[in-house]
Amino acid sequence: MTTPLHRPELVINYSPQFDLRITLASVQEYDFVSWVEYRFDVDCQLRHPTGSFTYSASNLCFELQSFARFSEELQGLQQGLKHEAALKNAGDMMILQLAGDSRMLLATLNIREYLAPSMATLNATFAVDYDLFVNKLRPEIDRFAEEIRRVDLADPDWAGH
Repeated sequence: MTTPLHRPELVINYSPQFDLRITLASVQEYDFVSWVEYRFDVDCQLRHPTGSFTYSASNLCFELQSFARFSEELQGLQQGLKHEAALKNAGDMMILQLAGDSRMLLATLNIREYLAPSMATLNATFAVDYDLFVNKLRPEIDRFAEEIRRVDLADPDWAGH
């Protein structure tokens, strides 16, 4: 009997208007260029007064450094040194940006998808709780990034899922 693969997952559900789940789907190591590609499944729901928008993507690429950068920017928000923090996937097709300060914090979700012959976009901005989206989210981002770093790249279960 095989043990199910533990997939690192980040869940951001601190707002009545917004849920975001990012789950590590696969890891590909390219030895010849000393690079690792991380692919994630993303599920997002934006609620509005008459319903909701749902976005799902498979194999969305995020660089591991993007989570570390987001954590550093959140720390800058905590310390009053920055006024925004953003989590961006490779190619900036999905961006979660937090902007403001402890008095007023806005979250903006910007999603772009190529649909031949043009781009489809979803952009939403809404007020969020500073404590949850800065103080609680930062350790969650750090935990998530650490779980990703611990993935055994030699494990064939991670390749191509």
